[in-house]
Amino acid sequence: MSNFILSKRDASVLKAVVNTFIETGEPVGSKRLSKESEINYSPATLRNIMSNLSEEGFLSKTHFSSGSSPTDLGYRTFVDNFIGFQEPTSQEKSSIGDRYLSRELHLEQLSIEISRILSELTNNAGFFLLPNEKQLHFQHIQFIKISKNKAMVVIVSKSGMIQNKMIKLDNQTNQSELDKITNYLNDEFTGLTLNEIKEKVVEQMNQEGKDFDLLYKKAFSLSSQIFSDEQQEDSTATLYMEGTSKIFSQPDFADDFKKLQELYNAFEEKNNIVKLLNKCIDDTTTTVLIGSECTIGETQECSLVARPYHLGGRTLGTVGVIGLKRMRYDHVVSLVNWTADSLTNYLTLDKTH
Repeated sequence: MSNFILSKRDASVLKAVVNTFIETGEPVGSKRLSKESEINYSPATLRNIMSNLSEEGFLSKTHFSSGSSPTDLGYRTFVDNFIGFQEPTSQEKSSIGDRYLSRELHLEQLSIEISRILSELTNNAGFFLLPNEKQLHFQHIQFIKISKNKAMVVIVSKSGMIQNKMIKLDNQTNQSELDKITNYLNDEFTGLTLNEIKEKVVEQMNQEGKDFDLLYKKAFSLSSQIFSDEQQEDSTATLYMEGTSKIFSQPDFADDFKKLQELYNAFEEKNNIVKLLNKCIDDTTTTVLIGSECTIGETQECSLVARPYHLGGRTLGTVGVIGLKRMRYDHVVSLVNWTADSLTNYLTLDKTH
């Protein structure tokens, strides 16, 4: 990173170049900048300033005579210093609210709606990261016997996520016993995370000499099947994405098949994006990753804006946007912030009634 300190004049030119490039997608020349921007410098003065900014790593030029475009450092400086964030317009808030705030939806349904909304409003890809099973808080469990030695378990989390698991039964366990076990486990485990439940099950089962009755033993035996490490080892966060085709169709990639292929492969392999988002999940504010900070697979051509959403003060996952580096950062960050906050309020209000 450059240690170069931008003067007021340098900063105004960098800001104008980035804004113009975001708007047009074309390299910015000094003549165009002198005519179309609000800064009052001659083309010759602008050329000198832009040349200095290029030498310091804020701008790049493909050819000597071509215009300039922002580097990752240029975008980062722009985002950190030159943009202001405002709330979405009332029309955008209404668009978001009408789609999910006024409806009763489970978290999986919300993920699709919110990803789609963010994609439509930003013309990039919207995403919604659901929590993995270990992060979920238990609300309710139900056992349904489906054969002589097999039952389906329905687990509902406080966020509204529903999971189904199959477990083995001994031949003597009937539905009446399963109903009693259901009532016991709902009293015992409500409000705990699945990790906390697993630890409690192990602790109880290891209490040698404790006088367990048969039903109690069965309850914890079934619990050990449901909440074991083996059941959870493959549990990963689920990522929903909408609108990736909007990025592929941008003119930025029209003449560069290699970049387009790298981008396509990156979005196909969602685990890479999940790993990136897991690094953002503990941040209490909005994360903006640009270019090389946002490496997904082999591509460094994207930027990511992510913000966590919460339930009961605990982070569940993130929502946000992945798109071109020349995205409208002020607009995207504002939408992501408002969406994450409104989602947190929605989940909190919905689960307290």
